[in-house]
Amino acid sequence: MDVLKPFKNKENRTVRLITLFGSLAVIIAFIVVYAIYGKELLAFVKDTKGFRNWLDSFGGWAECVFVLIRAFQTVIKIVPAEPLEIGSGYAFGTFWGTVWCMAGTELGSAVIILLTKIFGKKLVLSFVSQEKIDSFKFLNDQKRLTVTLFLIYLIPGTPKDVITYLIGLTKMKLWVFLLVTGIARIPSIITSTIVGSALGENKLKFAIIIYVLTVVISALALFIYKFVEKKKDERRAAAEAEEQEA
Repeated sequence: MDVLKPFKNKENRTVRLITLFGSLAVIIAFIVVYAIYGKELLAFVKDTKGFRNWLDSFGGWAECVFVLIRAFQTVIKIVPAEPLEIGSGYAFGTFWGTVWCMAGTELGSAVIILLTKIFGKKLVLSFVSQEKIDSFKFLNDQKRLTVTLFLIYLIPGTPKDVITYLIGLTKMKLWVFLLVTGIARIPSIITSTIVGSALGENKLKFAIIIYVLTVVISALALFIYKFVEKKKDERRAAAEAEEQEA
């Protein structure tokens, strides 16, 4: 299926109505949750010590609660991912903080893809414009899709959130997407949990050094990515112009 072409709706009227109301229900739920809890949750997660104490209050369920919060954040994006990752490092240490972050991210990503497969392109268009969808031409290149996704999810600052919603409209299998992007996310997540763990052990200087290095490397990688994408767009535009002239 070509995800960049207009979605051909062959459903009967009943199914179309279910899809429409289902999509509206999801959107309204996201808006309500953000309006009620968005600012409070962001402020709470930034308080790493308070966040750890709150998780500790759940005893043996602390890890499960965190995984659900991380999955919730992946789907709804109430808070940025990084404060939550730092908080997990502070609460669970580098290794387990990374493990629980990854578990929540994979769960949330699976929910997003399943939602798009159930409700189709109507749900995607509620979050992403058709123009934005059209810009991701690589989604139609099945041979290079896996490698391209790995690079995009490896580099911080790339439009991962948007692409996750679009994957449900492609032929890529769910387990392949979760495996490839999960591996690609590890470096970014583990650097944040290292910072959080260092803060928990009062190693402030070490945390600052890791954070600064991460920012510099991320900025450089993002610059290279955008430069390469710009060159690809220029070559594509030139090729299309030559075809029109021929």
